[in-house]
Order: sequence, then C-alpha cells, then structure tokens
Amino acid sequence: RFIAFDSTPATKNISTDKTKPALPKPPAAIDSKTGGVNSHWFAFDAKVGQRLAIEVFAERIGSGADPMFRLLDPKGREVDYADDDDVLGSDAGLVHTAKLAGQYRLELRDVQYRGGQPYRLRVGSFNIWPDLKPATGAVIEKEPNNAPAQATPLSLGQPAFGRIEEPGARDHFSFTGKKDAWVTIRAFSRSVGSPAYIYLELLNKDGNAIATAGTENTHQTVLRHRLPADGAYTLRVEELIRAGGPRHVYRLTTHAGRGAFQLKLKTDKNKADRFWAIPGQQVNLPLQIERHGYDGAINLTTAAGWTTAEPIKAKAKDFTAKLTVPDDAQPGTLHHLRLTGTGEGDDPTTSVLDLRAAHRARWPQLAFPPAALRHVVPVAIIEPTRITVAAIKIKAGAKAKVRVTTLRPPPPIGQKAAPQPITIQLKNLPAGIKAPEKITVDAKKNFVEFELTAPAEAVAGKHTVMVVAQGKYRGADWTHESQPVALEILPK
Repeated sequence: RFIAFDSTPATKNISTDKTKPALPKPPAAIDSKTGGVNSHWFAFDAKVGQRLAIEVFAERIGSGADPMFRLLDPKGREVDYADDDDVLGSDAGLVHTAKLAGQYRLELRDVQYRGGQPYRLRVGSFNIWPDLKPATGAVIEKEPNNAPAQATPLSLGQPAFGRIEEPGARDHFSFTGKKDAWVTIRAFSRSVGSPAYIYLELLNKDGNAIATAGTENTHQTVLRHRLPADGAYTLRVEELIRAGGPRHVYRLTTHAGRGAFQLKLKTDKNKADRFWAIPGQQVNLPLQIERHGYDGAINLTTAAGWTTAEPIKAKAKDFTAKLTVPDDAQPGTLHHLRLTGTGEGDDPTTSVLDLRAAHRARWPQLAFPPAALRHVVPVAIIEPTRITVAAIKIKAGAKAKVRVTTLRPPPPIGQKAAPQPITIQLKNLPAGIKAPEKITVDAKKNFVEFELTAPAEAVAGKHTVMVVAQGKYRGADWTHESQPVALEILPK
C-alpha cells in the first residue's frame, strides 16, 4: 500500500472510550487501524470562528477501510459529518468553522465496522481540496460561452482551462483544423482533484456532433478524431451528470498530428507493475500499443545509461521492451524509469508509457491512482546473491569444514524461478592453505560445504579471506564478493 508523508506531526495515540478521547494537538496526524465495532475518539480545543479541516486517508493509501466521522461541539451536539466525498472518493473530509469555544470531539469508524484497516487522520487548518490553477500559457474560457457562437478561440497545441460554474452549464472552444489531421483532446478533472466528470463533444461547422468522449466516470476523458475536412470546429465541454459549481474546474490538452499511439503496460494477475534486477541484466516490460491513425515503427528511449534492444515494429500492437540495467547500477537503489516512444517522420508523435491500468488492477479501490506514479516504472537494483560464511578456525596439519550460504534473489513477479549454479572461489587464502579446485553451489541448493587443508608447517595467526561468487541471473553474468571472513590458523 501507499504511505502518506507530510509535515504534520504524527502520533499513533487513539482511544475507544468516548469519555476519555485521545487528545491530539492540531495540526496533527494520527496513524492507526480501524477498530471494527469500536469507534475511535479524539478531542481538541477550538476558538469561536476557528477553521477546522479534517480528513482521513484510506482509499488513497490503498487501504480497505471505508471511513466516516462525525464532529461534536462542546455541548455534545453533532455539528458536522463526513463520509464519501466527490473528490476524495470513499475517504472522508470536511471543513468546519467553530461556533462555540471549547473542546470538540471526533468519532471515527468504518462504515461497515471492519477492523484492522489502516488509515491516516489529519486535523488542522489546511486545504483538503486542491485549488486548481491554469497551466502556463493556457487559454482560459470566457463567460458567457454556453453557446457555440460564444466559443472561446484556441489553437490546437494550446492547453485550456475552464470551470462548469453551475449545474447544466456548458463551455465552448473554437479552433481551425485541417482535413485528415488526428485531433487528440485530453480532459483532466477527477485525476487532479476536481469533482467534475467531463464530457466532450466535437462539433463541425454546422453544429453537429462528430465525436464524443467521457461516458466512463473512472477513466480519463480522451477525445480522438480524424478531421473530415478543412475548416472551423467547436469543442463542447459539459459535466456528465449535469453538476457544476466553483470547484468544478478542468484542464484540457490539445494536439493535432498525422496520427497517434499510446503505450500501456500490460496487466493481469501474472503481470508485474514493479521490477527488480541486477546490474547488467535485461528487464522485460510487456507493452500494449494502442494506435490511432499511426501504424509506423516506434523508437523507445529511457533514462541515461539504460539501453533498449530494438524499436517497436510497424503495425505491432504487442511488444516486449527489453531494457538493459547499467553495469554500474548500485544494489539498494530504486530507479523510476520513464519509457518514451517516438514515431517516425518530420513531426513525430510521442507517448510516455502509461501504468494506470496496471495500478488500477493492483489497487481496484483507487479510481485515480497517484498521478506521480502514472508514467514511471519502478526498478529496484538488488544483489545477485547474499553470501554468509561463519568465521573459520583451522589447526596446522589439519582440515576444517566450511559452509558457504548463497541466498539467491527471488524471480521477477509473474515469472518462474530459474536458479543457476554458483561458482565459489576463495580470495586471500594464507600461504599453504588449500581449497578444492572446484567449488559449486548446486542450482537446487542455497549452500555448499567443503574442506580447507592446512600444512603442518602453517604459521599460527589471524587472517581475513573473501568469498567470490559468480553466476547468472535472468541472462546476466554477475560476480559478487562477501564481506571479509575471519580465518584463524591455530597451532598443532
């Protein structure tokens, strides 16, 4: 699941006793788990006119909780209540202005009395709902524009910003297009914190709708259409369920070209949305290509130092992108990769790999997974093996048994384990100490035992040796050294 980070001081103190509530001091955050049939009680002081902002994170951190809470004033009366929210989803949030001075109590529970589900409660005077602003250079819709004749002009390629200011309102934008150009218009609302469900219609010069988009309220609204003729066109923007208000804002991106495509990470129960690898290894990303008027080849690029094996062939709709991890990648580091596809031609179309479907499959309760993760592939660099060896003691003229344990990394998600033999060598052995010529950890085992032999004339003393392991992981050769291992030669 996700973890919420912010600057609010956090605590884990809760109470199930209404008469003895936990006493967080706002601004405060409480990290806990739902109490089943037991409500959690909190209390805090407020002055007359003080603004109280209260929200709980559950759905947004991948929890199974469906929280609700109610606020009681100093006289014990319920003065506010929150359950599902038009922006926060099944998470609850409210802003209340205190009318009385004194102690306010807050009751929080799961609506279905489920227990053990994580949540993060925040109390303070912060903004719960985003204050969305126009992008730099955006065309801002101008009222009145409820009719096509009042449309705000824009040029394809410009972003736009608007607001459905009241229920049933419509906004219109006008632009000029060329025959056979593919127009792509994306609406951003729910995914960026607006309660609006945006519905788009593309009208020709006669005012007839020639394309629509936006009937699925858990998908981003994307209108794509090949223009039938040169001339004037109008874009109509509506709220799908005819809602509206000050917070019902939206952003639009517009593009015109010779066609488009979209790269998506394939997903099902056996597909991964996160990866791990060792330096030098190839990471295989299963891709789905949605083509909209572009059937040419697609070149793939990603972060510096990472290489891609080959481009996507023309007309291909399925492809496995093979990325090679840099040899100098350090185990323990996490890489967020953006995979960009670029088409052919003088004015090529581009697309960044989209993981939204994969995230929705993993967190089905999240209608809109965090936007910051939508276009990044997480790849953790891991050690090819973890070597464990106990300290070694050997008498001059004798033998000592040594056991080397090699813990192999797990297979990538959705793939079968394919363990390979591991070759072992000892580095820095003292003079005269002999090891077997060939030491190998069998592919079906995670350890090997062997004997060291010391000559009778071996000089007593303390030394350190290194275990050097070599093998393959998912096609990549690797070499890994252990931490120094103590080796002591004892007198006869």
